[in-house]
Amino acid sequence: MAALLRWVTTGDDDDDDGDANWLPEYEGESIVFEDSDGTPILSDDERAHLDKVFDGEPYAPLSFRRSEHEKKQREMVPLERIAHQLRGYNKDPVGVSSLTRKQRLFHTLCHREQVGTSSKAQLIKLQETFMPFQENKHCRVVDAVRDRLYCGGFNSTGSRFLTAGQRGEVLLYDTVNWDREAYLPVRDISWTVTDAKFTPDDANVMYSTINSNVRMVSTNFEEDGKEHVFPLALWCIDINAAGTEFVAGTSQSSVILMDMQTQVPVCHVIGHHDDVNAIAFVDGPLHSNVFVSGSDDSLIKLWDRRVLSESNPKPQGVFPGHADGISHISSRDDGYYFISNSKDQTTKLWDIRKCFSSDDYDDLMPFRKPYSWDYRYQAYPGRNKRPVEHPDDTSVMTYRGHMVIETLIRCYFSPLHSTAQKYIYTGSADGRVYVYDSITGDLVEIFAMKHNGITRDVRWHPFEPTIVSPDFYGKLCVWQRQDEDEQPTNKVNTRSRRRRQFVDDDEDYDNEDED
Repeated sequence: MAALLRWVTTGDDDDDDGDANWLPEYEGESIVFEDSDGTPILSDDERAHLDKVFDGEPYAPLSFRRSEHEKKQREMVPLERIAHQLRGYNKDPVGVSSLTRKQRLFHTLCHREQVGTSSKAQLIKLQETFMPFQENKHCRVVDAVRDRLYCGGFNSTGSRFLTAGQRGEVLLYDTVNWDREAYLPVRDISWTVTDAKFTPDDANVMYSTINSNVRMVSTNFEEDGKEHVFPLALWCIDINAAGTEFVAGTSQSSVILMDMQTQVPVCHVIGHHDDVNAIAFVDGPLHSNVFVSGSDDSLIKLWDRRVLSESNPKPQGVFPGHADGISHISSRDDGYYFISNSKDQTTKLWDIRKCFSSDDYDDLMPFRKPYSWDYRYQAYPGRNKRPVEHPDDTSVMTYRGHMVIETLIRCYFSPLHSTAQKYIYTGSADGRVYVYDSITGDLVEIFAMKHNGITRDVRWHPFEPTIVSPDFYGKLCVWQRQDEDEQPTNKVNTRSRRRRQFVDDDEDYDNEDED
């Protein structure tokens, strides 16, 4: 997949003017995104900057600039385990890269008939031709509500999708036709649902809000009425693979391990010096013992439930590197790697084997955050400045370009089945979805939503070439591929939300909502 923005080498960063609102265009024909009044989102200056980049001149916007340490990361990442795993998935066979999608499909089928089978890498490359990338991506708004949407997520099979936010219920959708399938009640909501996800057996949805309880409700609540309450006030949760325990982060700087059957905390330790915004199991698909937590103190800490105790609340490892608070953590589920989003406007890739012990970290010089600001109301002070380097950064790779302000933006690895997890994608406070190459750090794709909107969460279907993003405007947007020969001939703008083609408008959908 061709990158929208590649790494460039500059002589003196101060000689180049950057633009924080810069948006890449595609190689080849330019695509213009327009606002509701027909005004192009990109100014003439931004277009001129784009021409520089794709004419090969050494220019990059400041929001994409790398520090010297990040440049060294890129030089070293080919030696990492993840790079060796993905080496066969990033190269096309000789003569195949120039083929169209249909030609590539024909080539793969012919090869399979001749050889008798296709390799995993060949199947991944074939599936990639069906991804909603570049000029063939197509967005439709499948639902719209009056409330902000904070969370989304597929179940394990991809047959259902949930959304949650400031609305007094969790909505479940059938992903075949994107009809609302179920309404799960949200009790005692305080401002918003902070986290929501399916349990491993897909039979329940667990959610947390900014109050004193975490609840688990059956996906068939309208029939069986099953609901469980855990007396905890949490920001984030993650469930082990067996569905018997969950870990959680709180606004009291603590980490909790909870037994879901007895509804009694197994362990509750003060693990950070500020709110714990993110938590995730990282010990592979079993999701049972090892997890990491991320806090507004800018640190990520590694914990092992087998040795975790309230009498000795020391983490098994500490990951310094971010220059501001952590907003989200997601595991690659291979027992080695995870990623984190931060208010320092970066996503970082981590190897759980590369961390400081708790004692070694205590011996380091304290790191002070470079800026004092409130991400909920203010723009990031360092957006148009040189990137701040953490002197003890242990991360493997750093990704820049998206915006993490106003809310806790989330990031994930692309699915194993369809992409071999070679991409990293994240929401953004500018309303877009950014997709990066996990090895090179190149910006591969941007899904441009409503200009200046906020996309807190975004999810990639585990098996199909579909990306779904709920946003703060209450719209549930589904991105799929649509080639030119598949474009509908009737371009009349109808009132049906299932036929709606574009999202860059301010039209009120309330007449179609069922609240």
